[in-house]
Amino acid sequence: MKYTTEDALKEINRRARTILKKRERRITNFLATTAGVALIALFAVIGKFSVPEIAETQSEYGAFILSAETGGYALTAVLGFILGVCVTLVVKRLKNR
Repeated sequence: MKYTTEDALKEINRRARTILKKRERRITNFLATTAGVALIALFAVIGKFSVPEIAETQSEYGAFILSAETGGYALTAVLGFILGVCVTLVVKRLKNR
């Protein structure tokens, strides 16, 4: 079976779109996995530095599980994680344009 030039170009474009979709899916899965691992690491760090007993009064940071000394670090970690996710989403959106 012979292809015309137009059919060959359509087939090339179809295969290119398929390859790009697979690549995008792989990148998205990698980013989602990385975000999940970072979230688990964040919870592990918070669990490591938290006080084992629950205090009866809240600290100045509003959390009764964390001591007053670790509140700033936990807040920085949460904000850093949120900022990283936002930057990733912005980069993906700009790349799609």
